[in-house]
Amino acid sequence: MDMKRFFLYAIVIAALALAGCGSDGNGGMTGTMPPDPPDPPAQMAHDVDLTDLPEITIPADTVINAGESMNFGMGQNQVTISCPSGGGNCELMQTDDGVTSTGGMATAMLSGAAMTARREAAAARVAATTKAAGTKRKVIAAEAGQTSDAGLGGSDHVNADGIADNADDPYDLAISRDHMATKVKITDHGMTGDDDPKFTQTMDLGNGLTMHTRTMEADDDGDVVEEVVMVKTDIEAPKDTAFAKVAGQALNVNPKTSGGADFRSLAIAGSGALDTIDLMKVGGAPSQTGRVSSTTYTDNPATADVNERTFKGTYNGASGTYACTGAGDCQVVTNAKGVVTAMTGATVWIFTPDSDVTSPVPDSDYLHYGFWLKKTTDDDDVLTYNEVETFAGASVAESGALTTVTGTAIYEGDAVGVYVHSVSNPDGTEKSATSGHFTADTMLTATFGQVPVSEDDDTGTIAANVLYTLTGTINDFQLSGHDEGPGWSVALQGDIGADSAGSTSSASGTAKGGNGEGSFSATFHGSVTAAADGTVPKPGSVVGEFNAGFSNGSVAGAFGARKQ
Repeated sequence: MDMKRFFLYAIVIAALALAGCGSDGNGGMTGTMPPDPPDPPAQMAHDVDLTDLPEITIPADTVINAGESMNFGMGQNQVTISCPSGGGNCELMQTDDGVTSTGGMATAMLSGAAMTARREAAAARVAATTKAAGTKRKVIAAEAGQTSDAGLGGSDHVNADGIADNADDPYDLAISRDHMATKVKITDHGMTGDDDPKFTQTMDLGNGLTMHTRTMEADDDGDVVEEVVMVKTDIEAPKDTAFAKVAGQALNVNPKTSGGADFRSLAIAGSGALDTIDLMKVGGAPSQTGRVSSTTYTDNPATADVNERTFKGTYNGASGTYACTGAGDCQVVTNAKGVVTAMTGATVWIFTPDSDVTSPVPDSDYLHYGFWLKKTTDDDDVLTYNEVETFAGASVAESGALTTVTGTAIYEGDAVGVYVHSVSNPDGTEKSATSGHFTADTMLTATFGQVPVSEDDDTGTIAANVLYTLTGTINDFQLSGHDEGPGWSVALQGDIGADSAGSTSSASGTAKGGNGEGSFSATFHGSVTAAADGTVPKPGSVVGEFNAGFSNGSVAGAFGARKQ
């Protein structure tokens, strides 16, 4: 074979090898196909984090190009959603749980316009709150400057002499408590019609402190007047007492005998003098009226049998049996709650209590104190405080002259009232102010008459300059709308008695909070009548009102404290 033909064969063989040709076993040639390319990765759906952002609506088929943003929502609630650059476009879809992004991982935040709108709205709220606080500061100062106490209901109610004592149109404050809760009722005798607005309890802040409001209809100018009353009381739940141990419930008759002292029942005056009818309830159907079902029983064999009409019921919460002792028919009329409204046909009604029953004895020695304020909101939502008045009282009588009381006593309790709290700029001008209600602690020391050193030495153990004085502090102020207290403290310093000699049960003096000189007034309550051994008790409680100024605020409030 010549060299030329050899090289030709070599070239053909090399070409076939490079082409991947081979035998199919039958003398034919086959080719190997390249594998299919892999599928592209599936696009993942990512949640768009809208935590702490307002709810927004995403239109269907919304796509944000990579590196671009879109705004959704309006005003203070506008949200900017951005699609990152360097990746795929962001296809947005709204679900029940939020918003997802397919492709790029979109992010969301408040838009710049929303943040600006929110800053402006916050500044406007601060300005409005500060302006309203300024009006409350003025009414606090007006209350502090009163020479006569207007009290609950305000200075609109004056007597014939023009003195604001609510004599013409008083607001009544009634406080009661059962085993479940305390009830505070405020009655404006000038607005008792069915359609007149009434005070309703709107908040129970605990520890005997409740808020009550009344809102009037808007006037022709769109102004809405609202009254707010906050009352603090230490009334306690009734005490369950053995039936016959309750005042007015001593058993005084035995219907089974003609005499003797084995009393088992209570005789109640007939229908003409049923002063206690509100204590009586009967069983049976609601609104029962007519002759009651009767039961015949035999009296003591020593006496003649008497047929008496009897029925089950309660007297002052105690279960038992009523008996009609009259000769004719007995009629009992109740309301829908089973409360007796009329009982006729009996000379005397007899109530026999069941064994070991008790009656609730209400707390008759409790304090109450707080404030009343009136405010107006105009049709532009501008708030103005019109008036504030503090009040304080007790369910027991004032102590009267304290000239026979000697020694000292510590009184502890609480205070409640209204405040204005200011924040200043570096130059001393007011930056902002808030207002609301406060609670605080009260601790007082009352020094009454002189205590002799001994029977032979009457020079006394008390310095003359502190006799018949009332001193102490109101501190630990807690302000509504604030997480921490302002650190305020008010020092009270005053005299007991109009002539500083204990001639009355009142006290008055200064209340200093660090800015100017406020004032306080107080009244002692509880008997100071000498006991059989000659000892004279100290008053059991003291209530009062005060006002004070601080470097960054002012207050007007009332307090109540018990002897420790």
